[in-house]
Amino acid sequence: MKSITVLFIALFIAFSSIAQENKSEHKAFLDKVFQLLEQKVANPRWLKEDSFIKFKHHMYAEETLKLDEKEFYLTFNRQCNTLYFTHFYLKKIKSTTTASEGEIEKLSWKKMNDSTAYLDVRSFAGGARQMYQALQEIGTDTFENLIIDLRNNGGGSLDAPVILGQFLTPNPIDAGVYLTRGWYANHTKPATAEEITSLPFLMDFTYAGISKMFMENSAFRMVVPSHNNPTFKGKVYVLVNENTASACEPLIYLLKEQKIATLVGTPSAGAMLSGASFEVNENFNVFIPIADYQTYNGSRLDKVGVAPDVYVESNKALEYVLENIALKSK
Repeated sequence: MKSITVLFIALFIAFSSIAQENKSEHKAFLDKVFQLLEQKVANPRWLKEDSFIKFKHHMYAEETLKLDEKEFYLTFNRQCNTLYFTHFYLKKIKSTTTASEGEIEKLSWKKMNDSTAYLDVRSFAGGARQMYQALQEIGTDTFENLIIDLRNNGGGSLDAPVILGQFLTPNPIDAGVYLTRGWYANHTKPATAEEITSLPFLMDFTYAGISKMFMENSAFRMVVPSHNNPTFKGKVYVLVNENTASACEPLIYLLKEQKIATLVGTPSAGAMLSGASFEVNENFNVFIPIADYQTYNGSRLDKVGVAPDVYVESNKALEYVLENIALKSK
């Protein structure tokens, strides 16, 4: 009996020591994360919102700090969903992979039947080259219908959506306004309609061009000019759901507003800001929203999302469109 008691005391001391060590490490980690956030976040006023204050209190609470490493980081990212803004979360730094392991197909397309092409865009992180090649293969007048699947597409770079937008319309594409920390250093609110008209235009739509614009301007407009190239002549359907996010959302908002395409599915994620990763330690980066976003008419999509034209359960959206196309062709 005495030996069991001694063992229990030893285990209690060991677990208490681990909990105290976790507490110290997690607190130092949070200090670094929140320091980076305060330095880099697009609008420092977001950090004065009740949701953020509660989030911070929860993370510094004794019971949270004593969690093991895995549960602590999971708790952090879960609690981020309660905030007033998106694009703030922890990212595990991945180990170096070989080229073949790292190259994951971001999009593909197939012929559903003689009249319908299906373009599956799993991510816009693939860049413009893959998008351009797929659209060239689909062509502008081969098919009567084009289904673009953006379900579970979390976004990526902006150059691929620009290529896709220009494939669908020859008209100017006003993709909205980006407001950086420099803007909020001199303004308490997002841009008014009058202020939007005076902002500089982004001219270089590559990743490098967009990054340069962020560095040199407190705010800018992203307006893709009109063009004379051939565009898709048939009907366009875009599949969306609650995981259609970030770079997808300005595109689907514009396609819906200008009636270029019919959106089918469930409302999008409402996660439209521009973010960047910053190193916290050798294991984790923190993703921080470095620019706010407004549509061309001043609306905000973050924590709002884009509603579809036709509400259908996500897993039934493709079937619905194919049946609808078949009915119309009879």
